[in-house]
Amino acid sequence: MRLWSKIAIVLALVPLAASAQYKDLDTAMSNLTRGFGSGDPQAIVSGIADGDQVMLQFPGLIEQSGFFGRDQAAYLLDGLFNKVHPTGFDQQSARKNSAQGQYNITATWSIQNGGKAETRDLYITLRQKNDRWSIASVRAAGK
Repeated sequence: MRLWSKIAIVLALVPLAASAQYKDLDTAMSNLTRGFGSGDPQAIVSGIADGDQVMLQFPGLIEQSGFFGRDQAAYLLDGLFNKVHPTGFDQQSARKNSAQGQYNITATWSIQNGGKAETRDLYITLRQKNDRWSIASVRAAGK
């Protein structure tokens, strides 16, 4: 009977690991708005599937850029949000590319950088996988 209870526990945890993606585009936009609007890295990384690598670029704000796993992305975003304090996130445009299974978002990101208010354009690409959406890349326009 112990073997069956161990199997049940493992099976119960599998959906949690697989759910590390946004269930739909509304959830994705809500989490991205909360994440970039108020500096909540967990709201953003909840859209990075385990084992995926996401491209992150924030030129002029942090030196690190490239492809990062979920834990690395959380660490990088936490450091970024401690340096620049997000104050707003406004979606400007969104375009679904069904042929590529992608959703491209352009947004204006408001931050406090060194005590000064700034806005940056953010370019976010979501990728569709099995009826869920995950972050493929986040790039900020440099100053």
